[in-house]
Amino acid sequence: NLLDDYEEGTWTPTFVSTSATFAYTTQGGTYTKVGRMCTASFRIQISETPGGTTSNSLFLGGLPFTIGTLADSYHGGHPGFYFNFNLAQPGSMAYQLSSGATTVEFKNIGDNIGETAVLTSYIGSTGQIRGQLVYQTA
Repeated sequence: NLLDDYEEGTWTPTFVSTSATFAYTTQGGTYTKVGRMCTASFRIQISETPGGTTSNSLFLGGLPFTIGTLADSYHGGHPGFYFNFNLAQPGSMAYQLSSGATTVEFKNIGDNIGETAVLTSYIGSTGQIRGQLVYQTA
């Protein structure tokens, strides 16, 4: 097969949550796309506690490409390093991808807790996430 789609670039990650506001210290990312597979690395850090409504789920936005159709499969993983998040239950942060979405939802997962939403209120004043997403594009 001919490889006819290769791209590298930068992107700007954002936190997304309904009616919440964020001020950033750092927002940076790079990506490599080969065919439909995108590997996106990022670092995002806020400079103060989020404002507005903070009781809603937290997402990562600004993805370089829309997420493809994920029929009959689950796509997600662990973003890597996170700091100054007060998760409601013991566990670890993960991300979940949805078909056709342009955002990634953060989840708290662990043995015997299943998965629960990571709320915007969990982020402390210098909260940050550094990591990598691998996903199939639309």
